[in-house]
Amino acid sequence: MTNALTEALTWSVTAVELCLFTVTNATNSLQPLGGGTPPSEVRQYDLDAPDGVLDGLRVREIDLVYPAIPDDLETVVESWLSGAVDAGAVVAWFGFEGSFHFDHLLTPDTARQIYGVADSDGVSVALDDARRQSADWAGLLTRLRAHIC
Repeated sequence: MTNALTEALTWSVTAVELCLFTVTNATNSLQPLGGGTPPSEVRQYDLDAPDGVLDGLRVREIDLVYPAIPDDLETVVESWLSGAVDAGAVVAWFGFEGSFHFDHLLTPDTARQIYGVADSDGVSVALDDARRQSADWAGLLTRLRAHIC
């Protein structure tokens, strides 16, 4: 499977990082639990929104570090997204390293860089290039953006 997703995930020769972004109104640290192949390391960062953005919601980046792309990537993505929503995230998504910017949260111009999303209505995954490039995928992101912006 060689596509834009695998190229983006393997840009570093030392590790694969799956970047999970969560938006929550919780004041405590979101601690989602995921399934599938466990990461070798989990790194978490709070991302401070500029004034007037997200109206009090908080963003946390959770980087799942692997030595290589997990064979069960879809299971990993689905389970961590579900875990994030179960732990209190309003919206959660997996995006390529460097894809996050407060001015472009779940906008159609970032759709090709986002490969999994979730909210209380469920989880959607787009591991193939055609799905991430589709109008349906961009529309789904726009719908999810409405929850937070």
